[in-house]
Parts: sequence; structure tokens; C-alpha cells
Amino acid sequence: MSICTKKFLLNSGFYMPAVGLGTWQGHVGSKAVTEMRDTIIYALQKGYRHIDTAAVYGVEEIVGEAIRMSGVPRSEIFLVTKLHSTHHAHVEEAFLESMKKLNCEYIDLYLMHWPQSLTLDGKPTKTPTPPETWLSMEALKLKYPDQVRSLGVSNFSEKTMEELLKVATIVPATNQVEVHPMLPQHDLVKYMNEKGILTTCYSPLGQYVPAILQNPHVLDLADKYNVTAAQIVLAWEVSRDLVVIPKSTNLERIMQNITYPELAPEDITFLNDFYKAPGMHRRLCQINGGTPTGHDIVIGWTYEELGWEPYTVE
Repeated sequence: MSICTKKFLLNSGFYMPAVGLGTWQGHVGSKAVTEMRDTIIYALQKGYRHIDTAAVYGVEEIVGEAIRMSGVPRSEIFLVTKLHSTHHAHVEEAFLESMKKLNCEYIDLYLMHWPQSLTLDGKPTKTPTPPETWLSMEALKLKYPDQVRSLGVSNFSEKTMEELLKVATIVPATNQVEVHPMLPQHDLVKYMNEKGILTTCYSPLGQYVPAILQNPHVLDLADKYNVTAAQIVLAWEVSRDLVVIPKSTNLERIMQNITYPELAPEDITFLNDFYKAPGMHRRLCQINGGTPTGHDIVIGWTYEELGWEPYTVE
């Protein structure tokens, strides 16, 4: 097997690699800084051409440094970063700060990280609304057409996307959401496809939970194709024409995460239906209150307000 070089044409006219390297690390200490920089350099030198980061991750400077140290021309790399919710009222300021930290001439894709606004001290606020923030992002694109090549969103549901599209003159190029076998998001992906919006999967391996990667049937598929369970899951997602951004600092896994077999139709069908088993349909990313006990709150907003499925779907 060779590395995956598949690309998708965005509605903005640019091509986005199907596989990227995620850079969310949580708290970043000095050891983690070195590890992340070395990981990104290794990934780029081994064939990755898509790096996903965000202002809130606190690692944009590391990402920019790694890109420059990799020796890979910037023109070959698709770089994604995201607007933090604390800066929905300060879009231009936030973008220029990201540009400064990344120390690059342009950003390939700039995302609204969440369809929610926070005050500068992190408290939920109803203003600006996601559509208002999107209009500010459109204004940014008009002012800096060479610096921001494509615009997109993250964590949007059909409900929040419908509200945004009512005012948009630029349709988002992508929507980055949680997708894995326990949360395949079939309806949401179909809706986004109909709108010409590409879906990117975060947590594409389901946070390495045993229910997915140690499932006997998934392990059987791994044996069948002589790959890992993680490679089976990623191959399934890419076969659905989805972008994946797995994160790892393990050099062997980094290479596995960009090298997939071509799955047989019946194996794709099995993974499409994986979530239908009792207790399997659930979100795995617990974000500020999302719990199996029904306290489905994300940064002050209910799942209903966000248009998300409940944390657990029976």
C-alpha cells in the first residue's frame, strides 16, 4: 500500500488533501512542544500535506515553526486553523494574530471553530450570532483575498447551518464535526454534500475506544487486509469521501494513519451500520458537560440549541 494522496475539490476552487495531521494536545508543556514539532516535521517529510490546528489549541507557533523546518514548500501544504469563540466579535484581529503566530503568508482554510460566541473572559454570550460572525468572516475574505483562501465552519449541525446559509454569500467550504463508526453522521454528511460542503472528521478513530478498535469484527477486517483496526476505520471514512485528521505522536502510527487498503463494498456496509448495535450510537467527545447521564451541555448551550443528536442515542 502507498500513502493516500486523495484530494477533494472545495467549492472555493482549491484542493484539500483527504488526510491531515491533527494537532490538538490539551496542555502543552516543554516536552510536548518538542514532540509536536518533531511529529509535524516527520509527517510532512513522509508525505502528509495537510495540517489542522486552531487558535485555542495554543500551538500555532509550533505548527508554523515545524512547517518551515520540514523543508517542504509551503505551497504544497494545506494549512487549516480556526477562529476561537472568544473572538467572534474580533474576527480580523484573531485572524491576523493566527497569521503572526503561524508566520506564514496565507491560510488555506479558516474555520469558525464553534457556532457559539464567548466573551473575552470565556462566558457564553448570544452575540454575535453565528450568522453575524460568518458575515464578519466573509468581510475578512474580501479584505484579505490572498491571505485567506477558503472559509469553513466546525461543529455545525443542519439547524445551525440553515441559519448561516440564510445570510451567507459565501457557502462554507467545509464543516468539521465528530465522525467515527459510533457516530457516522450519515444524515448530516448527506445534507452537507447537497449544499456542496465537504465534511471533515475529527476524532475519526473514536478516541481509540475499545468498542471500536477492539471490536471482533473490526479486528477480523484488520486481519483480512493485513492492517491495523485504525487503518480499517480511516479507510472507511475516506471511502465515504470524508476528510480525516487523526492525531498521533507515534511515528509508526503516523505512517499507518495515511496508508489504507481499499475496502470491499460489504465491509464498508458493515462499518456504515456499526452504530446500529445496541448502545453503540453515541458521541465520544465529552465537551464541557456532555455526559452519558444526559447532561448534554456544550459551553453553555444545550444539544437542542446546537441541533446536535443527544449524547447517547438508543
